[in-house]
Amino acid sequence: MRREPTREATIGNPGRVIALVILALGATSATGAAGATTAETWLHPVLPESVVKAAPAARRGGRAARPAAPARPAPFPTAVSGDTSFVEVTTGESYPEPGSAVPPERIERSFARLGEGRPMPLTGARVDGPLTRLEATWLGQGLATLGLLLLPEGRTVEAAAFETFLREAGAREALALRAKKKESKKPARVVTIESARAFAGVVAPPRAKRTADPAAGRDEALGLPLELVAGGSPLTLRAGDVLAATLLRDGRPLAGALVRAFAPGANAALEAETDAHGTASIPLEREGRLLLSAASVRRTEKADRARGEIWKKADWEVRRTTLEILVLPKAPAKAAPAPKGKRPPAKKKPR
Repeated sequence: MRREPTREATIGNPGRVIALVILALGATSATGAAGATTAETWLHPVLPESVVKAAPAARRGGRAARPAAPARPAPFPTAVSGDTSFVEVTTGESYPEPGSAVPPERIERSFARLGEGRPMPLTGARVDGPLTRLEATWLGQGLATLGLLLLPEGRTVEAAAFETFLREAGAREALALRAKKKESKKPARVVTIESARAFAGVVAPPRAKRTADPAAGRDEALGLPLELVAGGSPLTLRAGDVLAATLLRDGRPLAGALVRAFAPGANAALEAETDAHGTASIPLEREGRLLLSAASVRRTEKADRARGEIWKKADWEVRRTTLEILVLPKAPAKAAPAPKGKRPPAKKKPR
């Protein structure tokens, strides 16, 4: 069942990784039938958790040792500038459980960008069981935005599966056009373009001068065909906040689109529609990982045939994108100020 926009989505506990996920359209299901499935493809930059070192034991007869400074004081997972981390890509039908590896040849671009610097490519893609592993070398400091773009893929989707996908994606115009052309019971020949995004914090090495605060970074568009851009500081979002996410198609706001918010283990998704500025408001009810997903569907035109062989027989172009965020615990309540009142007169010292 689909959940109404006013209902909350269940969000799991934060994990050791930040996920960047695409919901795949038209993957082959376990029964071998081609159609729109619940399969998901996601990208995980594997980062250390923020931890506080325990204070060393006090020597006998000596003073108690002071607590050591936090190894990484940020409340979100971080990477150290200059370090290299693994990045994992996988597809599964039960997010975030891995199912099968994404063939490296399907990846058109995979990169991380810090601020206005040049994107750093994710390299060394190789299949390892249900995962495809890549490497990211973190250069610089601050908010790192990760992007993934897969090559366009042509496929035929069964009529019922495509109609279900269109309804779940909120593609009302495509549904109406198929009904008008009496195609509702016909398979759809589609070209899918999938992209995804996520974030990571990159901090200075130990004893190095700090020059950038990841928590102060703001999300900016990466130039993907379809992408969700988070408003505010995406690394410091907390339970109880409302996230304003803007959907861009070819860099321009897309109004009237459906944005869905998923969480690990949730049976349904929270839904919100983008306004005239392409922005959807997503209430963050609980802490943990949260996946935002959106799609754009259009009828192909004659001009599309010049884009390649897979476009010559396609009737529909489907763009899908996701944005993965980590919701921090709700901020602790501030202590109430002490009541103001008259202080008792000071006692006079005896002469």
